[in-house]
Amino acid sequence: MGVVSGTGGDLRGTGRVERTWVVALELTIVYTPAMKLAERFAGADRPIVSFELFPPKNDKAMDRLHGVLPRLVALEPSLMTVTYGAMGTTRVRTVEIASLIQKEHGLDCACHLTCVGATRDQIEAQLEHIARRGIENIVALRGDPPRGQETFVAVEGGFSHANELVEFLRADGRFGIAVAGYPEKHVEAPDMATDLANLKRKVDAGADVVISQLFYDNADFFRFVDGARQLGIEQPIVPGLLPVQSLSQVERLAGMCGARIPDELSARLEACGEDVDALCDAGSDWCLDQSRALLDAGVPGVHYYVLNRAKQMERIIGELRRACVL
Repeated sequence: MGVVSGTGGDLRGTGRVERTWVVALELTIVYTPAMKLAERFAGADRPIVSFELFPPKNDKAMDRLHGVLPRLVALEPSLMTVTYGAMGTTRVRTVEIASLIQKEHGLDCACHLTCVGATRDQIEAQLEHIARRGIENIVALRGDPPRGQETFVAVEGGFSHANELVEFLRADGRFGIAVAGYPEKHVEAPDMATDLANLKRKVDAGADVVISQLFYDNADFFRFVDGARQLGIEQPIVPGLLPVQSLSQVERLAGMCGARIPDELSARLEACGEDVDALCDAGSDWCLDQSRALLDAGVPGVHYYVLNRAKQMERIIGELRRACVL
């Protein structure tokens, strides 16, 4: 999804992270094998919170991520996902970061995987690499057309659509599978009915969970879920939220994925001017309101696009837990 193109450890009674004292009195995390998505959602007694990270492009940014990770892990999400760069340019770091999160922080992680620029054999090799690192969940996406191309064209021997990738993963049998859903339709789809039919193909191919693209009006998400259920899609559908940090940011990201910015949100952000702290607070407030309403409506979880930052999530998750909605 990255933003979706195309979607301390978990100590909540799972018994999956054990903490033991060693002789030097240092805290050691013993990580047990990952829980697949279908099992996690089926056995959940409370909403599943997940965070999405992106792989840094250079060592300096990687160092910053290492500093942020403990703060995000301390918020005790159920799992994290790590995106996949254009043309697979960050695929090595994607797996590296996901493996680090699992082994050093005791938290399940899913790798994103796209069809962009990859043959079936190359994807199979990547799956072997992912499996060897103990990762058992994948977010399967078609991916955006490479820069400079207006439409997606599969390489010879590759996959043209996400449902083909999902079918390949399901036949492999080693991974839990999440796919992307679009509350306001995918930018390439001519209408919502066509986009929902595409989602049904991905689910029928073997997806376990649907994670939505970002949106800023919950009514759009609820209409999307209603449409999916009418088509017979029964899998968990998880809303994806991106806390706003600035008006220019949300306009750029929403424009990329076809999301609508409500007038009220635009007005709040414009009223903040260039005050960075006020913008951050306004974005957090909006995300909090969305989260509360979604959780009150009984969504199976919330997926947050955290953009490798912790400050807003510390406030949002903290307030949701204090209000006993998580």
